[in-house]
Amino acid sequence: MEKVYDGIGRCKCSFWFAVAHDVLGVIIIMIGVFGGLAIHDLFVYAGAIILFLSLIWWIFWYSGNIDVPPEDLEDDVCLQKVKNRGLTRVARRKPLSHLNILLFSPPALP
Repeated sequence: MEKVYDGIGRCKCSFWFAVAHDVLGVIIIMIGVFGGLAIHDLFVYAGAIILFLSLIWWIFWYSGNIDVPPEDLEDDVCLQKVKNRGLTRVARRKPLSHLNILLFSPPALP
């Protein structure tokens, strides 16, 4: 049975970091626009940079909420089907004694 998540999804930390950066960026931009400060352009640029960096958190949140069915994960290393392991099972059963003879035998004298 699949777990049902609420409206935010399963990556709540990334979601709230993204929202916090968005709010902080907009507040800093508004201070730069309506604050009447001598360095207003610094606040506008800093707010825009913070808003841009919040996209990182939004990408983390979005990619963390992607649901992939287990059938699509069968090609991954950890979730291979057991019936596809026939060749590796045969290779593991073969003894490596012939390699020991070749590698560790004394050299032939002329």
